[in-house]
Amino acid sequence: MLGYFLGKVIRYRLNVCIQNLSRAFPSFSYKEISECTAEFYQNLAKIGWEVLFPSVTKLEVSLATIAEIWKSNKRLRPTILLMGHYGNWEVLNKLPRHIDVRVNAIYKPIKNNFVDYFVRSRRTKHGLRLIKSGHALRVLLKEKDNNSIILFIADQFPGNGKGIAVDFLNQQTRMFSGAEQLARRLGAFVGYVELTSKPNHIWKMEIQTICENASETADGCITTMYAKMLEQSICKDPAWWLWSHRRWK
Repeated sequence: MLGYFLGKVIRYRLNVCIQNLSRAFPSFSYKEISECTAEFYQNLAKIGWEVLFPSVTKLEVSLATIAEIWKSNKRLRPTILLMGHYGNWEVLNKLPRHIDVRVNAIYKPIKNNFVDYFVRSRRTKHGLRLIKSGHALRVLLKEKDNNSIILFIADQFPGNGKGIAVDFLNQQTRMFSGAEQLARRLGAFVGYVELTSKPNHIWKMEIQTICENASETADGCITTMYAKMLEQSICKDPAWWLWSHRRWK
């Protein structure tokens, strides 16, 4: 019902959604675009409900994911996990409850102080440490020999002429390069996080390896591989990506 209200009544960024989907999937018919748009708004409503009432959600971390993280931490290198605006990324605030390793997330403060406080309190409730994006390099370089996990949402628009240009969803797209630059400085293990929706507000977290040691990779390699993995997730179930974001400008 809420999804119908968002898409059909207030038409929240409806034109942006349709334009983005049409560009990303040029082979889709008008009917397919309409169906995917409607499903997106249903998913957006579900995620909104889960963000407002996080107690209803459960994060399921596979044994393979835990093993991958521990393998990286045994090498005394940080683990950088890249994700997109795909599924309920906010559920990863609960990751510290599953892993006995410090979990950090890079964030940009919200201008409204009340909203910023509300968001920060929700995200740190289960032990997640937030690091302001402008302080990330300095803070994490000091701690580079400590076992830690660093979460990045890396699919935002970095600005015209900024970041790294990659082929993504049938068009040249600029991606943030900050996560890759930090990973190379830290010699970090880098993985891609895929979230899969399951019944009863359960989200399954899985990791795909991008590289074992970022300092040994060529410039742009990490970002390009991340973009390909995110694209694969989106193509499997397009309606879970944030199509209302003005990604291409």
